[in-house]
Amino acid sequence: MRAPRAVVITGMGAVSPLGATPVSMFAALCDGRSGITRHPDPAITRCVGVADIDPTVYFSRRMLDCCDRATLLAVIAAQQAGNAAALHDEALRERCGVFIGTGIGGVGSLVEGVLSFHGLIRKGPKLIIPAAMPNAIAAHVAMQLKTRAEAQTYATACTAGAVALGEAFRRVRDGYLDIALCGASEAMLTPELIGAWQQARVLCDEPPEAPHTGCRPFSAARTGMAVGEGAAIFCIEHLDHALARGAVPLAELVGYGTSNDSTHLAKPDASGQALAIERALVDAGIGPDAIGYVNAHATGTRSGDAAETQALKLALGSHAARIPVSSTKGATGHLIGAAGALEFAICVQALQQQRVPPTLYFDALDPHCDLDHVPDRARPVDGLDYVLSNSFGMGGNNASLILRRIIP
Repeated sequence: MRAPRAVVITGMGAVSPLGATPVSMFAALCDGRSGITRHPDPAITRCVGVADIDPTVYFSRRMLDCCDRATLLAVIAAQQAGNAAALHDEALRERCGVFIGTGIGGVGSLVEGVLSFHGLIRKGPKLIIPAAMPNAIAAHVAMQLKTRAEAQTYATACTAGAVALGEAFRRVRDGYLDIALCGASEAMLTPELIGAWQQARVLCDEPPEAPHTGCRPFSAARTGMAVGEGAAIFCIEHLDHALARGAVPLAELVGYGTSNDSTHLAKPDASGQALAIERALVDAGIGPDAIGYVNAHATGTRSGDAAETQALKLALGSHAARIPVSSTKGATGHLIGAAGALEFAICVQALQQQRVPPTLYFDALDPHCDLDHVPDRARPVDGLDYVLSNSFGMGGNNASLILRRIIP
């Protein structure tokens, strides 16, 4: 059995409703800005988190015609990560794997194909299947960055990004790869998909005077989530490999835990979620009291936020009440399969800047969500060494990641 190796993040890229780079996103988040707004398409009647980028600036007409928006966003984020990590050497790319999560893949292309088939729109994708298939995202990231080790896809609903990161982490830690590009992408802002979420009765109410403030995680008056889109991709590699080629580690990924509730397709289970957190702690080799911040999955639903609060108490014990626990989905919306990856980028920067982002639009404490939820304003936290990022999804899939600060 191979000895486990330290795994570090050496590059990251993000395209989000709060900005087209990780740095701009985190700055906006800590400034208390929201990326949730009205969509340019009037047929989308709910406020959503629209990625702050125009793919036509980045790609040829051929690429635009053959790729779904989820793929385009991922490629932009991957190029950012590759450039930040100086992933330019051909021999290096030969040994680089790709691990991508997505909740539903190229669903926008699939919808357009169906509408075109029925004559409801004049033009759909040139080839629907290659644009819509979930693994198209990983395939295009690999092709654009010319990586040849492997290209894997994970479709585990809202945990897909965290699972892609965690599985890539295992491959590098255990010696199967030296380096990997990993993360997630999601783009499902169509009238049909927003209608499907409305049918599920999980979207938030929108106050008439400020409809963009409807998503209020952990708040007593929370009513549901807002849907967002975006992508976040990371270059991870084992520490010795990074240092040997002169790469600068941003943070260390030290723990990954997964579990499955096996109780209900849509109703969250606190004990199952706690199991993922506990497994991540064991994987990291630390106790609950080492965690200095939790980026919560909390989407703003009544049952989900309460279940996660209970899970944190089960897994962290009395320490849960002593640390900041915020949800950033009031600012970005819920990116479904890409949520965990985007929030991982937030956690990396929280460690670097010793600053934790706020939970926006927090109105009043809910007795079932009674932790320190960092209401409305970012907070400096000295000595922040470990952060926990949670992702919990429909189907009962749970994933937790733990990062450690690297002091230059």
